[in-house]
This record gives sequence, structure tokens and C-alpha cells, in this order.
Amino acid sequence: MLYVVIAFFFGLAGGVVGRLKGSSFFLWFLISAIVPVIGLIAAVLYRYEIDEPERECPNCGKVCKVYEALCTRCGCELEYPEPPVGQPVHSV
Repeated sequence: MLYVVIAFFFGLAGGVVGRLKGSSFFLWFLISAIVPVIGLIAAVLYRYEIDEPERECPNCGKVCKVYEALCTRCGCELEYPEPPVGQPVHSV
């Protein structure tokens, strides 16, 4: 019973943190409740959706994230944009 209470509150904290970062509350609630400490740490270290670079769809003008391959409004296939001239390209 104690584990269920701890899992619930860790899930709640993880869900709130995930939602504040622009992700799904329910997804982070489940992750944080299943593996309480690790899930909450993962939610805290997860990236902010707000900070992701954006671009405009050439067909309909909808603003999309750079990592999206298709426009969700018109279905246009989006090419990955070229890096600005003068910036070094990082390779892994």
C-alpha cells in the first residue's frame, strides 16, 4: 500500500513537470509512477518543447518544429533545413 501512495505522488510530480515542459501529462505520469525516482529524474532532464526551433510550411504556412517530416495541416513533406552559412555543422 505504501508503494502505491509513493508511486502515485511521484507520478503526479512527473506528470506536472512533463506538462510544464510542453509534453504529455499522462505519459509522464505513467513513466514516473512505474519507476518512481528514475521517472521523475527523466521528466526533469527532458527537453523543453518550447525551445525547439521552428519553421514555416511552404504550402500552407503552418509553423512546424524542425524535426517534423510532414506538415500536420496539409500533409506536405518538409525538407530538413540547411544550417545557416558560417555556423559549424556538428557531427556525432
